[in-house]
Amino acid sequence: MAKIEQFNKAVIVGESGVGKTCILSQFIENKFDEKEMSSLTTQYRRKQIELVTGQNVIFDIYDTAGQEKFRSIAKLYYKSARVVILVYDITNKGSFEEMKNYWYEQVKDIQTENLILAIAANKSDLYEERQVENNEGEEFAEKINAIFVETSAKNDSGIDKLFENIGYKILDPHYNFRAEEEERRKKYMKQKKRLEEQEREEVNAKTNIAKVEKKQNEEKKPNIEKTESFRVTTKTFKEPKKQSKSGCC
Repeated sequence: MAKIEQFNKAVIVGESGVGKTCILSQFIENKFDEKEMSSLTTQYRRKQIELVTGQNVIFDIYDTAGQEKFRSIAKLYYKSARVVILVYDITNKGSFEEMKNYWYEQVKDIQTENLILAIAANKSDLYEERQVENNEGEEFAEKINAIFVETSAKNDSGIDKLFENIGYKILDPHYNFRAEEEERRKKYMKQKKRLEEQEREEVNAKTNIAKVEKKQNEEKKPNIEKTESFRVTTKTFKEPKKQSKSGCC
């Protein structure tokens, strides 16, 4: 199949501190800096990805500043965007509410038929501090027809998956990522079940081998009781003394 290059403007929006810049750094450079400062200006980066179909998708990505004083500037970028990625922090309920009630509302006002929406529920590595459940994000994403992926810029989890799903949606507007996710889940569960069965078979085989070896070892052991009995019999048996022959004179 011939490779097709697609140039697509993608804008990352969300509250300050949710990890937009860290997501971009991980996606572009495969690096994470915990001390990386929040963007005070809009950053631009480009990256090309190749999908399993052999097609190439090129992203022109704009990382916008999330502080309130920069919000009006962000509008200038996502008005002409092909993709808008809404980011929130799963450990910050307020960032989720702002994503729904402010950032999405801004995008909704300008969205066109071809606009692709995606939601990145970031900082999934901090699951013990979670304030927003996975199903809350999924339900909202389904409501606005957005791609939904939980991500962790720190652990490099979900980020490639996020952009791959966006890439498939760009190439095929009818791409149903939820159906694909369900299909992948079924394949994973099937593979997991097969591996578990293989592990059980291996355990059973090892158990059977151990039983056989134990039985063989027991058969090789001498019968101690018979041996001791033989020894006792041997000790108590006395050969009769031979009588000496006396001659007559």
